Amino acid sequence: MRTFVLAAYPLSGALRAQLEREAGAPVEILVLPELRRLSIPGLARRLRSLEGRCLVPLEDPASEALLPILEALAAATRARTIEIVRADGTHVRGSRLRGLGHLGALLAASADSQVSLRAARRDLDRLLREPRGDTPLTGERVLFLNANLWFGVKAGGSIAHVAGVANALVDRGYELVLATAPDPVGVTEAATVRPLRPPRTYGLPVESNLYRFGRTVDRQLRGLPRPSFVYQRHSIGSYAGAVVARRTGVPLVLEYNGSEVWVARHWGRPLRYERLALDAEAASLHHASLVVTVSRTLADELVERGVERDRVVWHSNGVDADRFDPAGFSVEERRALRGRYGIPDDAVLVTFIGTFGQWHGVDVLARTIRREAEWARRIGVRFLLVGDGLKMPEVRAELEGLADVAVLAGLVPQDDAPLYLAASDVLVSPHVPNADGSPFFGSPTKLFEYMAAGKAIVASDLDQIGDVLRDGLAILVRPGDEADLARGLHEAAESPSLREELGARARARVLERHTWGHHVDAVLEALARVTGS
Repeated sequence: MRTFVLAAYPLSGALRAQLEREAGAPVEILVLPELRRLSIPGLARRLRSLEGRCLVPLEDPASEALLPILEALAAATRARTIEIVRADGTHVRGSRLRGLGHLGALLAASADSQVSLRAARRDLDRLLREPRGDTPLTGERVLFLNANLWFGVKAGGSIAHVAGVANALVDRGYELVLATAPDPVGVTEAATVRPLRPPRTYGLPVESNLYRFGRTVDRQLRGLPRPSFVYQRHSIGSYAGAVVARRTGVPLVLEYNGSEVWVARHWGRPLRYERLALDAEAASLHHASLVVTVSRTLADELVERGVERDRVVWHSNGVDADRFDPAGFSVEERRALRGRYGIPDDAVLVTFIGTFGQWHGVDVLARTIRREAEWARRIGVRFLLVGDGLKMPEVRAELEGLADVAVLAGLVPQDDAPLYLAASDVLVSPHVPNADGSPFFGSPTKLFEYMAAGKAIVASDLDQIGDVLRDGLAILVRPGDEADLARGLHEAAESPSLREELGARARARVLERHTWGHHVDAVLEALARVTGS
């Protein structure tokens, strides 16, 4: 009997492999972000096309809030059986009746969502009218607020950024409380973690739950010691940092990695409550004593949006260079990693690790692998693609029949990333320009992890990526150009001496300029300046 999966988010490589072993065959996996892109008639047709055994995995316990939606979707398929797969691996029998029975909880949550949307509108109208407070900086206690509902996201640049900044602040002597909805990954035990509880049940539209959750954040943080400042990682619809900072009378530092409204509009699906999300961004920017961003392009955008330039500081993303030191891994560990995927010890291993998203260029890489497959076989090159995301179906289809050349590893734990890089010979960063022609504003975390790993890099010559890697630190190629990407891969794969030289230069540069310590020092220096401390 055919097995298919309805999940809230892309599964880890380990869970995918486990489910396929149990099924005895590859399983079709559909995730909520993909389904949300369909029209209602298209969604109905897609669900009715599914039959057989339906699995609903909850890899992250927090995603229990999405179970009513997932079971309701499962009830709309032609599944013969429905099974809930809990985080501990146990299976619980589901049913269409229970899926339909969730309707009451969905309706109640949806009604509460509408109340929350109206409350958010009132809050934002007030915050946009009120002047920003000029509050001094005293003491060395920071409240780090991550109010993003990242169900199941346990690896990637966003995770590395949170851990990198938090750990560097602790290294600088700050007493840090991390208030977070996602489980923290890679954060030092010296930090205090204050979990933020998401809604127990999600309502519809799904986006409205961001505001239901946002209403509760300040209440959940009552009773904490007064911080010296609040540091918030900006997320869709969240203005909690401004609320908490104003209540406690301390400065707000807002980490701004780009407009989430722009991202949704150009890389996903436009937000249903776009005006509200834009006002949440505006209120957060207005009340921040300092706005931190990762590229000059984003800094210029902020100034165009009305943020005074002296309230903006930019510094590229960074890396924990010690974690990615290739000297920390033995030959045996590297061989074992390769052996797990059937990659010969003597193969030249070219690795991509990251999100399979709109701007990461993994689809360009997949097409390049297909066109260069015969060369790879002749030279002894193997490709390892680590990660998952919206581009995975396209990548998987492109690499069909090339198992002897390319391996799709899926998502792997964040802590395993340094070993994957250490076991590789060439690392590739094939990012593509923004489709609307606007400047590329990213600062890919993986770029600095690649540099710290001391390996040869083949990367797109795209705004900050090219700026960071000039001076002979990498092989730069034209963004989105498969032929030029192939040229760069040939150059790196066919010259061991060049790989060694490039890797040594890149690691030396990252130690000199691009650790998380460098990033946080720039933030603290700017914060002291704007607060007169």
